[in-house]
Amino acid sequence: MPKRLTDLERYHRSIPEKHLQEQILDAARMFGWLAFHHHDSRRQVTGRGGEKIWVGDKDAKGFPDVCMVHPKHSIAFIEVKREQGRLEPEQVEWLDALIGAGIPAVVMRPSTWTEIMGFVKGGFPEVGELLGFR
Repeated sequence: MPKRLTDLERYHRSIPEKHLQEQILDAARMFGWLAFHHHDSRRQVTGRGGEKIWVGDKDAKGFPDVCMVHPKHSIAFIEVKREQGRLEPEQVEWLDALIGAGIPAVVMRPSTWTEIMGFVKGGFPEVGELLGFR
């Protein structure tokens, strides 16, 4: 028999990625970060004739969702995922490269909200210690 989810687990699963990302950006800005959301590189727009057109940089596929810079805390990258969201191989490649370069890069999910707040307050995890990575 499958494990029954707690109310908190159900709540975490209900939070859309976009909503969590907005909360992260708001919290980061509240604590003095310059925060930028990298838009999906696979985004489509509708052309004047009604045709679908891909926009964005295909080479940026997998780049973390959020880039943050703070004058006292340097730079950090965040990949935002739904509670059960999985990383794509390109996302893993980017995160591995950033961490390999000594740059804080984390995966954040609704269940890691406490860690998210600690992170934006400047309490970085050790480089390479990722929340929910893989």
